[in-house]
Parts: sequence; structure tokens; C-alpha cells
Amino acid sequence: MADQPPERQADHDAHTRILRIDEVTARPTTVKCMGRTYAATAVADTVQIQDLTDITNPRPVGSARPSPGNGSWEIQDPRGAILAETADLLHALSLLRQAQWPPRDLLSAGEKPAQRSGEGP
Repeated sequence: MADQPPERQADHDAHTRILRIDEVTARPTTVKCMGRTYAATAVADTVQIQDLTDITNPRPVGSARPSPGNGSWEIQDPRGAILAETADLLHALSLLRQAQWPPRDLLSAGEKPAQRSGEGP
């Protein structure tokens, strides 16, 4: 984008917007992020997030709850641990994806998780 003339950059920026968590409704919002397909659904004051990449086995990956007083949302993994606060749905998905790495569907297929550099023998 930086190599485009300023008038083209401004035109692109005017059409770019961030999908906020508070825009999610009871009708599932489907989002593709990092090669996976997710659905976010509002249930009461919580947004439930599922990984739908394997349509035969959807997996809950976490939820978002309004954070008191600041307009952002607490992102929680399936065990209820708070990972961070954000108002951006894509940021929430990336936090949840990172928290479940390596993906459980790969491990269930019998693959061993790759070691990250500096970990273990």
C-alpha cells in the first residue's frame, strides 16, 4: 500500500473497517482467519466462538465477555482463563488460536506437535 499514491491509500482506508465483537449477533458470524473457519454467536451477554474448520466436529475455542467499564471484551479460553482484552473479533480469534496451539485436530490425527525452538531436548 505504501507504494500507492496518497489518494489511492485514502480510498482504500475509507472502505476498510474492523469487525468488532459487539457487532456479533445471535445469527452466527462466519469468519476465515489463518486458514481456519470460525463462527461467533452472541448468546445473552457472551459471544461464543467455535472452530468450524472440520464441519463434522465443530470445537468451542473460547468466548468473549464484556469487560467492565472500558468498552472492550475479555477473551477467555474454553477453561475460562482470561487471555486478554480486545474489541476486535479478528484479534480475539488470533489470541484463541495461539492459546490452543498446536491445533487439537492435528493431535487427534496422531501427529506429534512440532517442538518450538528452544523447547525441550
